[in-house]
Amino acid sequence: MIEKRHLPFAVGLLLGVLQTGLFFQLTFTLSSGFGTYLLITLCWLSGGALGSAFAARIPLTLYLLQVIMLAAYALCGLGVLAFPFNTQLVPLYAVLIGAAGVYPGVFFARMGARLSARMLFFWENNGFIVGLVVCTFAFMFGGRLVLWLLPAVLAVVVWVWTGKENTTLVVVE
Repeated sequence: MIEKRHLPFAVGLLLGVLQTGLFFQLTFTLSSGFGTYLLITLCWLSGGALGSAFAARIPLTLYLLQVIMLAAYALCGLGVLAFPFNTQLVPLYAVLIGAAGVYPGVFFARMGARLSARMLFFWENNGFIVGLVVCTFAFMFGGRLVLWLLPAVLAVVVWVWTGKENTTLVVVE
């Protein structure tokens, strides 16, 4: 049985890597201005708010929501590779980043019924910080390929490591 703190830590690690990957991909191939940072942060948080307020009640497994999150991440990455520095696609990136942010909101809403907010935020935040650091150093030493491989590997690890927990957290009652 997985310990209570492992699931939030693993998810935080994945989310930290995804946000850092979005930042690097959009900063290097869209714009390095402050607006790009705001785009990622505000859209991610908006998606999280929608996820916690509304999507947490929809009977979708966390597995499916993780797939949606990874697909949105991949589409952002492919978009900036195919159309570098095309600012006309910013609204599309905003929607994709918001879609990726829905998963964390749903995760927090559903896990809040099982763990205290203090424990949940402590372990998720620690995982998130580790994810930021790991992705930054991995990108420095491994290049752009890391931004594609690391999220996929971590998602598989989260799926395997937290399998039963991921399928049982369907709907908050």
